[in-house]
Amino acid sequence: MNRIDIVYGSKPYSLGGRSVESIQVEIDVAITAGLPYWLRVNSGEGRFEDAYLLIAPGIPVALVNVKPNGDDHDHDGDELYEQD
Repeated sequence: MNRIDIVYGSKPYSLGGRSVESIQVEIDVAITAGLPYWLRVNSGEGRFEDAYLLIAPGIPVALVNVKPNGDDHDHDGDELYEQD
C-alpha cells in the first residue's frame, strides 16, 4: 500500500492509499478557492488516529512519497534536481 508522509508544523503525519499527485491536487484546489481547508490525515503510529491539518496560503506543508520495500526505481521528476 502506498503511503505519503506529511510534515506539518515540524510533526509527522501520513496518508495511506493516496498518491502525492492526488494530495497536491486536493491542496491546490483548496488554495485556489481561497478558503481555509482541513486535510484529514493520520497522526497515529501503528493505528489510525484522525488529525486535521489546516491548509491555507502561507502555511508550509511537505509531502514525502514513501516507497514500499525501499523501491526507488520511480525517478519521475528527478531530472529537475540533476546539476550540470
